Amino acid sequence: MWCRSSAFMMSLRKLKITRLKTMCMSLSSENGLPIKCLSSRDILGSRQHSCSCLALTSSHAMSNSLLVNNSNNYCTASESILNKDILGDINSFMTTSDSQTANELGPVMLVYQNFISPEEEEQLFNEIEPYMKRLRYEYDHWDGAIHGYRETERRKWTKSNDAVLKRVGDLAFPSGVQPLAHVHILDLNKDGHIKPHIDAVRFCGSTIAGLCLLSPCVMRLVHDKDKQRWADVLLERRSLYIMKDTARYNYTHEVLSNEKSVFNGRPVPKERRISVIMRNEAS
Repeated sequence: MWCRSSAFMMSLRKLKITRLKTMCMSLSSENGLPIKCLSSRDILGSRQHSCSCLALTSSHAMSNSLLVNNSNNYCTASESILNKDILGDINSFMTTSDSQTANELGPVMLVYQNFISPEEEEQLFNEIEPYMKRLRYEYDHWDGAIHGYRETERRKWTKSNDAVLKRVGDLAFPSGVQPLAHVHILDLNKDGHIKPHIDAVRFCGSTIAGLCLLSPCVMRLVHDKDKQRWADVLLERRSLYIMKDTARYNYTHEVLSNEKSVFNGRPVPKERRISVIMRNEAS
C-alpha cells in the first residue's frame, strides 16, 4: 500500500488509493452542514481536488453499539495535548522481540490514549458515515495489501471536526510542517485485515498520525532487514498514534486478522474500524 502522486494516480484512474498507516496503540479500557465528499478515486494531496459526489445534508446517528463508553479519561481541549499523562507507557501498548527494537521504536511510535472523547468520535463518524455507507467493501485491492476495506478522502470538515484534526496536526507535525490538505479515511470491516507493507517515501513524508474509531485491533511491525525483530502494538479505540522516522521507514506494518488478533496472550476481537489519517508532504 502506497502514497501516490497526482500523476501516478491519474494513470491508475479507477484503482483506489490505499494507505493505511494506522498504528494507534494504547491499553486504556476501552449537523448537518452540506459537505462535499471526496471520492477515493480522486487524487490524494491534489490542490485541485474536486468530487462529483452529492453531499448529504442529513445527519446519521451512530448506533448505540458503536457508542459504548468505558472511559472518561480522554483529551477534549487543545491544552490537553501538553498533558504528558495521555501519552501511553510503551509497555502498556507494545510488546517486542528484544530490547533493541523496544528502544528503537519507543521515541518514534507515540500513542495517546483516549485522545478524543466519545462525543468527538460520534461527530467524526456522523460526518464520515453518510458517504462511506454508499461504498462497497473491497476484497481485491490492486496491490493485494488490504482485504475487506473501503476508503475515501476529505478536505472540508465541519467546524467541530476541523478543530479535532487541528489538535492532531498541532501535536503530530513540527512547527512549520504542514500536513497534506486531504485526510485519508480507511474503513476496515470486521473480517478485514492489512498485509505487511512499507508506504512509499516519494509521495508522503516522515510522519503519519491516525485517529482510531469504533474498534481496537493489533498492529504488527517487523523490521525490514531483520525479520526476527518485531513489535505487536495494541491499537485502542479513540486513541491517536503518531508514527515517524524509523518506525515509518524501516518497519513493515500490518493489521492482524481476527484469527491472529492477540496482544500479550489475550484475544483482541476486531469489529468494524475506521482510521482517520493525516500525513505530511514528502521532503
